[in-house]
Amino acid sequence: MILPTAEVVSHLTADIKSDHLISPPTTTPPDPIDRLHGNYTNLSERFKLRNKCFKRQYAPLYAARLAAMRPMLEAVARNKWFDVPQVQLNDLQQNKTCVIIGTVFKQMQLKPNILRELSENVNLPPKPERKRYTHQSDVVFLEDETQRISLVGDIETHETITGTVICAKGKETAGGKFEVEDWSYCGLPAQLNNELTEPVSEDRYVAIISGISLGDPQYDPMPLQLFVDLVTGQLGSLKDQTFYSKVVRLIVAGDSLSKHTRDSTTAKQAKYLTTKTKAASISAAQELDDVLTQLVSCIFVDLMPGQYDPASFSLPQQPLHRCIFPQAAQYTSFQSVTNPYEADIDGISFLGTAGQNIHNIQQYTKLRDAVTIAETTLKCRHIAPTCPDTLGCYPYDEEDPFILRDCPHVYFVGNQKRFGAKMSEGDQGQKTLVVSVPKFFDSHQVVLVNLKDLSCFPVSVATLIGDDSVSMEKGGVADSDDDGEDEEVLPDVNILPDDEDMGDME
Repeated sequence: MILPTAEVVSHLTADIKSDHLISPPTTTPPDPIDRLHGNYTNLSERFKLRNKCFKRQYAPLYAARLAAMRPMLEAVARNKWFDVPQVQLNDLQQNKTCVIIGTVFKQMQLKPNILRELSENVNLPPKPERKRYTHQSDVVFLEDETQRISLVGDIETHETITGTVICAKGKETAGGKFEVEDWSYCGLPAQLNNELTEPVSEDRYVAIISGISLGDPQYDPMPLQLFVDLVTGQLGSLKDQTFYSKVVRLIVAGDSLSKHTRDSTTAKQAKYLTTKTKAASISAAQELDDVLTQLVSCIFVDLMPGQYDPASFSLPQQPLHRCIFPQAAQYTSFQSVTNPYEADIDGISFLGTAGQNIHNIQQYTKLRDAVTIAETTLKCRHIAPTCPDTLGCYPYDEEDPFILRDCPHVYFVGNQKRFGAKMSEGDQGQKTLVVSVPKFFDSHQVVLVNLKDLSCFPVSVATLIGDDSVSMEKGGVADSDDDGEDEEVLPDVNILPDDEDMGDME
């Protein structure tokens, strides 16, 4: 093998500018690049639990939800069907058109029921967990403070969501059912700044990452380290470093630890067999602390808990304890926040979850697209409507903190199968960017949201060695979904996204 001489190398690199990775050495030091900063306010106070009491039942939560949302739906019904009377369920009259308001409840044959399982399967092994619980025999009910009634007619059973509060126009039939002619959610709530007039004069970005899954047996540390080096300015050309210096904040949207770190096998063994055994979550948490320490030394980081993180199971999940991160917690730029999480960044309101609310709705309906489901939760003005029926939550008695009072500018859901974005618009000019953030462990993608114009795009930091994403760049298709439909995979984006990728939004 013949290596090129110094004269040949000098000739080849003579026309290369000094801001490229491979360029001739210069005697002039580069100008320092300062990271941009944005004004920040944490708005998640309503999700923090102060006086914890788990002795209450969940009936007061449903009552508080209906009481809070009834006035909203009464206004919607008046605007939509102004000449139709509104009645309660106990005042229904057969074959008389009216409007009713109540909470949706779905009677599902396949929904897990511990009492039924105990009575039918005494001394038998438990049934395997299903991925979907929908069945053709499912029935939709609407209930208010007085009673409940079965809904039939113009309403799709497998697309309705338990726990949502709706208004329905129709009439009671002779069989004691309510035949629906039309129905509606509340719609998007009012937006404090519905006329979005460029809150900043230059591009500034918020990065959102989820599903890092540290501690997984198949975990590859290279993509995450590439992302860390990229954001902290230790990777890329001068152009790349200038671009990523505009990232003012990073949101880690849950599942930073893998589900494999919650293995309960050792808990069932005798103590003398596990005296020298180290829990997998400890080493994973230490690795997460190392990663966060690198990040918070250069950028503000908000860490949300997820389904598999060492936090409470029920929503709202409380912030991860700072003692888990002894290094990162020393920085004022590190913040452990709740799930759901709400904040104001440079006048742009962000609201997001780690994805449990979306996954639970996918299990009990035939809705599959994460962006569509997230937009539906916006329209029904409730972040997690399936709480507490099929999704665990704290037993509130006087208020429901998951009700949307204001319309956010950005609504993100983490730990999804793929990236997706859509600008949802309301009847009063509200505009909300709905974003599906893919799992970083599977996609190696991070989502950037521009605070200037709410453009949104994914950035791939996948490696080229032994990475399946190389074939996806050539038009490959990811693994098929559980329902047998192939998922379209977005092409990988280079370190610095192209202009066409920056506008990749429905």
